[in-house]
Amino acid sequence: MDDELRLTRAVFTETAGLTIHPKSQLNPTVAQLKESLEQALTGAPEGTPPQVLVFYYSGHGTAHDDQQLRIAAADSKRSGRATQLSVVELISLLIRSENESPAEIVVLLDLCNAGLAVDAFNRELARLRELGNWLPVLTVIGAVERYGDAQQLHFADSLASTLRSPPPAEQQEYIPMTVLFRELASRMGRLNGKPKPVMSPAPEGESEAFRNPWYEPPTTRRPQEEREGTGWAFCGRAEASEEIVSYLLSEAGRGGLAVTGPAGSGKSVLLDWVAAASSGKPLQPGVNAPLPPPPGCLDLLVDARNLPVASVARKLAVHYGTGTGTDVPGLVAALTARSETMRICVDSVEAARDTASLVGDLLEPLAELTQVRLVVAWDEVHPGFGGRQLALGSPEYGTTEDVSRFVRQILQHRNDSQWRHVDKQVLDDVAHAAAEAAGGSWLRAYLFAVVLSPSDPSVARVHAERSTGELFLEKLESLDIDADRQWARDLLLPVALAQGGGMPADGRLWAAVVKAGGNVDVRESELKHIQELAGEFLAAPEDDMHGAGWRFERAIYARSLAESADETDAHGAFVRAMYDRLPVRPSSSRDWSAADLYTRDYFPHHARIAGVLEEYLDDPEFLLSVNAETLRRALIIASQHWNDKADKVRSLCERIEATDRWDGYTLSRMALLAQVGSLDTLARRAAEWTSGWQPLLVQRHPSHVVFRARNGVTLTTSDSRFWRNSGTDLSTAWSEVHTPAGGALVTTTSVIELGGVPCIFAGQIDGSAWIQRLDDEGDYKAIDGLTLNCRLVACAQAGDGLLIAGTEGWQWRAERRTSPMVHRLRRRLGGAATAVWNGITMVAGMTATDVSVWRSDGHLLHTFTPPQSQALTTIAADWDGVYTGAGDGTVWRTSWDGRERRQVATHTGPVAQMKLRPGQHGRTLVSAGRGGDILLTPLDRVGAGTSSLNLGITVNSADIAAPGLVLAGTDAGVVQITL
Repeated sequence: MDDELRLTRAVFTETAGLTIHPKSQLNPTVAQLKESLEQALTGAPEGTPPQVLVFYYSGHGTAHDDQQLRIAAADSKRSGRATQLSVVELISLLIRSENESPAEIVVLLDLCNAGLAVDAFNRELARLRELGNWLPVLTVIGAVERYGDAQQLHFADSLASTLRSPPPAEQQEYIPMTVLFRELASRMGRLNGKPKPVMSPAPEGESEAFRNPWYEPPTTRRPQEEREGTGWAFCGRAEASEEIVSYLLSEAGRGGLAVTGPAGSGKSVLLDWVAAASSGKPLQPGVNAPLPPPPGCLDLLVDARNLPVASVARKLAVHYGTGTGTDVPGLVAALTARSETMRICVDSVEAARDTASLVGDLLEPLAELTQVRLVVAWDEVHPGFGGRQLALGSPEYGTTEDVSRFVRQILQHRNDSQWRHVDKQVLDDVAHAAAEAAGGSWLRAYLFAVVLSPSDPSVARVHAERSTGELFLEKLESLDIDADRQWARDLLLPVALAQGGGMPADGRLWAAVVKAGGNVDVRESELKHIQELAGEFLAAPEDDMHGAGWRFERAIYARSLAESADETDAHGAFVRAMYDRLPVRPSSSRDWSAADLYTRDYFPHHARIAGVLEEYLDDPEFLLSVNAETLRRALIIASQHWNDKADKVRSLCERIEATDRWDGYTLSRMALLAQVGSLDTLARRAAEWTSGWQPLLVQRHPSHVVFRARNGVTLTTSDSRFWRNSGTDLSTAWSEVHTPAGGALVTTTSVIELGGVPCIFAGQIDGSAWIQRLDDEGDYKAIDGLTLNCRLVACAQAGDGLLIAGTEGWQWRAERRTSPMVHRLRRRLGGAATAVWNGITMVAGMTATDVSVWRSDGHLLHTFTPPQSQALTTIAADWDGVYTGAGDGTVWRTSWDGRERRQVATHTGPVAQMKLRPGQHGRTLVSAGRGGDILLTPLDRVGAGTSSLNLGITVNSADIAAPGLVLAGTDAGVVQITL
């Protein structure tokens, strides 16, 4: 239950943007539950009801003979109705007058029989509507139907994944409740089709409960230097602007247009000029500015800084409504199918997360489309981009005179300027000197002007030798409080070091980092003051949920400030601030599930540079909570300086990410993978946290086959070597079995019983087979009379007979006599199985596509083709029929006469091996998939569900050792799994 509540709390706060009410708690009494609801509904202690209230309850729901559902609390007794909260009471608590109620209420009930509660809400809502009463926008969703059992974590997992990743085609700001429920039901239905959630009728009115993570409102980027009082305006560059607009509006634009130039040459501002005018809100024009481009000349400007190619693709998908999300090939295919002209600009390509991938996978394919006009901006054009080039560093597109006019514009119009009334010749000389010193860089010219502006014109000089970074730092020193020249640097350093979209907009982490860096007296007012003073250098936070936070407008600002500080100490302040902000549990550990989004995304980066990342790698919750890609990159870099622990943890996390994170067994997998990597502390802590199956790596030789014999002996094989364990503690006492195989390759193995004694029955690549007792005597005997002379693919037992099958055919041995070879049909055999059906011993031989059925005397009965889409990989049989596993992951059962068939199991990858095992409640099909999953499928219990174990490593074989105990033969060795 703790895991479930942490999961839902994290997704409600992090993804949906909700605030958890302080009275929310684990195991409340009925009185506490009523009190917390009352306070939440009225907005106590402030007294203002919230706009939206989400009531989530996970616990027991009891259906009584009056058909009413009651909710059990911590002090409830199962037979005492009065000790439980009835749904009727819950409704009366939630629905009240308009001025006392939130505008919208969402009720989420993860209870057994939750459908009864939904019915009760529906009846009451219908009654109140008939009376004409005011009602909030109300949605009720139950985890199961009227009479059904809820499954722990399943509803919470499905809800969390739905809120984090709803259907991408929906472009409303909030997820419509009908869309949310449809996706929730789909995700829950992947667990054998049940349990099925239920929902009240679609609410009257638009829901604003859950923000849509795919939603991105249209925005127009503008330079921060355009702020009032800076004197900034767009000057010159008429030829470059006209060429870009001409290309965007051209009839044929295949190949794209690359705007290039060194940092500071004005690429981004030039694209801002085009984009702002296209949106109908042009930038401030200055001296010699070109005419604004026409409205509608550009569809979208994407800033690729710090973005992976998937995020750039998502922005395009959102704008053009393709519904392809982060699917890059899907986006290209969707835009290829369109006929209308699409005009796109992508800025800062060289600063993308992976420039080569962005160019090769997305930009180059888009540039080749005749209906796309693609403008890209980067320092130097990528070798694979074959379009036209507009080089801003060349005299054709920018002159010193244009830059000089830009400097003059700032000196004449900036608020703090002392140059407004200076002689024109003096002003021209200084502006020209600044332009010459800037060397063609508009950014550097701007900083020269900013530094010169408050200076006395009679003594001011342009120091051409100063770099852009030095000019910026000099300006920061002038933004002092009480003549403290370090004040601005200290406060702005976290912004310089912030990753991704920058420092979170609310400023709380910013203040915490400054404080952790030694400035204990930093106040919110100081942050607001520095935001105002340095506003022309800072990019302010964007409004939408995907928007960036506080960051520097130009990369050179951040880089120069970061390089002026001690890297280890500065990033250490980030680590301390983020860690100290995590809630403390009663056990004194930190609650990583409550980490804010920035901490999740970038803690690994800051911890690596601070030299402390290794301290966190034994914490399972840390590894599962932080951004997987950021952690992977940090571990790749760290592996160059540490021992092999970083590589082991990286490999473990990559395997975890490749599995289903929402099946409830992630910590079980982590415990196993940590054992495989000899990460003992992590393995122990993950095992302590998990409430699912418990893994134990009991033997470290790669296991190709594993068996549990009826006398309690466990057998495993690896590269023709055999190990056995006769004890109950499989973690010790393994001994190698010396077999008659010698140096020959064993190609098939089974465990049979002869005279009540378990025996190894094995076949070799040379066509020979042998039997060896699995007891202390260990006697063995070769099978005589074999004439197969090919690789053996099956050695099996049915009744009193033995089947020996090879690629070219099979032979039957009974009463110490081996029958003549039965030749295969058209294709070579890949496997075979045998069983007794209606008193007749049957043999089934499998090829890649079909199965032939014989009697044991060699008489061919028929051949059938299972309805599996890929090649058959394994076969098993019993009295009920033939079971075939295939590369598509499916297992089908076909009756011996071929008249009936049904699908019985589905794996995530090719089926490696199957066994049919009897039990107290009937037969179980034990099947292993190379994708890492083991399925335990009941064959005789109607309605019983399949148990699925996804180990996260390749599984070659599996067997049931005892009720609740499964053995898995994996590439890492033998794993004992306690259910």
